[in-house]
Amino acid sequence: MTVAHELTNSECWDLLDRVSLGRLLYTSAGLPLAQPVRFVARNKVVLLSLDQCTVTRVFPAGFEFVAFQADDFVDGVETGHSVTVYGRAQVVSHQRRSRAEGAGLPSHEGKAVHACVAPTHLCGRQLDLRT
Repeated sequence: MTVAHELTNSECWDLLDRVSLGRLLYTSAGLPLAQPVRFVARNKVVLLSLDQCTVTRVFPAGFEFVAFQADDFVDGVETGHSVTVYGRAQVVSHQRRSRAEGAGLPSHEGKAVHACVAPTHLCGRQLDLRT
């Protein structure tokens, strides 16, 4: 049995500040997909580093409603945290791209496309899997 405790918004953002790998959740051709991505959280926005193939699938109309999820679990430890961000995502401008890279988001030698998710809803849980 899993025991869960809901996180506050502040605790959710603290987790997003601690980790750098998450999953972008979206639909393509009617199917749900999850894409691992590098990210940074800055000023209550999640900035993502994506490859061009993912951008083509996620942003056919320029922006899409997506979910983003990040976890903080350690191998061998049966407790951790998970945060899900729901919101509109869009490819970022060149100016914002420079800020994202300055914050630590990888550029992959200029091949990465950066996007942001502005949250409309944020939720998180602390999970205890020991029981």
